[in-house]
Amino acid sequence: MKSRWSDSDAQAFVARYADQGVGEDLALRTYTTRLLGSDPKLVLHGGGNTSVKTTVKDMLGDDVEVLCVKGSGWDMGAIEPAGLPAVRLAPLRRLRAFDTLSDEDMVAFQRINLLDPSSPNPSVETLLHAFLPHKFVDHTHSTAVLALTDQPDGEALLRELYGERVATVPYVMPGFALAKAVADIFEQNPKVEGLLLVRHGFFTMGATAREAYERMIEFVTLAEERLQKNRKPLKQAALPAKIASVAEVAPILRGAVTISRDALAGTAKRQILDFRTSDAILNYVNGADLARYSQIGVVTPDHTIRTKNWPLIVPAPEAGKLDEWKSAVEAAVAAFVARYHDYFARNNAKSAQKKIELDPLPRVVLVPGVGLFGLGASSKDAAIAADIAENTVEAITDAEAVGSFRPIDEFDLFEMEYWSLEQAKLGKASEKPLARQVAVITGGGAGIAAATATTLPKEGGEIALLPPAHEAPVPPAQTAHKKPPARHP
Repeated sequence: MKSRWSDSDAQAFVARYADQGVGEDLALRTYTTRLLGSDPKLVLHGGGNTSVKTTVKDMLGDDVEVLCVKGSGWDMGAIEPAGLPAVRLAPLRRLRAFDTLSDEDMVAFQRINLLDPSSPNPSVETLLHAFLPHKFVDHTHSTAVLALTDQPDGEALLRELYGERVATVPYVMPGFALAKAVADIFEQNPKVEGLLLVRHGFFTMGATAREAYERMIEFVTLAEERLQKNRKPLKQAALPAKIASVAEVAPILRGAVTISRDALAGTAKRQILDFRTSDAILNYVNGADLARYSQIGVVTPDHTIRTKNWPLIVPAPEAGKLDEWKSAVEAAVAAFVARYHDYFARNNAKSAQKKIELDPLPRVVLVPGVGLFGLGASSKDAAIAADIAENTVEAITDAEAVGSFRPIDEFDLFEMEYWSLEQAKLGKASEKPLARQVAVITGGGAGIAAATATTLPKEGGEIALLPPAHEAPVPPAQTAHKKPPARHP
């Protein structure tokens, strides 16, 4: 991984935001946050945050020391200064004296200390940033680092790699308890340049934006280099001689995962599918041990709200035998649903706060010989699930290449999946009338077709726009793997 820091780009950010009354600290924080957030190997769909401690004037004109920290709902890859709301730092630091603090009280306290009450909620890891003394703090969910830490001996691997430059923090669920644990471990190791949150993510700190950013790049690069040593390939399974096409497979899958197939899920709700394939994906889904390494959990806990804790695996679809395959897919979905009900009941019984079960349908489907599908209520949600699934393929493949994949345990995954602060990220807006529906529009982008293509998405519909009959369709190679440009926290 290469540093993308540029002195000229950094100064351009400072000059641009100076015209808006934004100070140099926040301008540079915005710049390096974008550098981190635009790399999916570091940050994917909300899996990270950044901060800077600086001084600004409040409404009375008094200088106030604040923590500007990534706000909820902002994409780090396209963040603006407004996406790093300023919170009074002194009150945040006083919270460290508390023994416990509920999530609700933590969020409320952070909000009442915002300088601008219209700002978005600060990150759930705001207190972690506040309790560290450094001016700039960066947090990512590096794919390479997670591939090493998601191992039975992950902590030992990372200690061997980083030595005394990095301190490790055992897994603790994000929030007040994690913030205190990180601060305590840092104070025991005050010379460290980074903090590894085992099976969660990585923090680097620095006196300048560049120092914190380039430390992150250096440590991630060391992890990438370690992953290239002594690798073993994934053993491949035997597949049918001829595999059915994606066009044959996708409609069967979409019908099988309709939410109405489960009594607890309520009225009929279709799902939108986003297909991905590549040599790396096929190597993964064709693995002989796919049923082991794909079913034991997510790479980092933040992914669970988008993908659930394991994907659905269906058999390889043999060409010419799709009736049999359809029955096998429906049986696999039924087994997934039953497993999810058992998972919920088992872990809810152990949880201190009882939860209400979410829908039990998969969000990722792995199809040997074909690829993977992300599922969601919209094309955006399906693309997010597929993005995370691709990231998971890379991380688990790397983890298996140097050892064996081992995430956090099931109960911790359950608590994260049902954590109210995580579920809040998904939003509670009601679905529009045409949500989950796909309309095929013929006639290209002219006249009635153009008007229809503009109107349907406003009502929640997804569209497939076909050219007029006399025009050649767009070649599949130009569209097969196109992804949405933005990631959504």
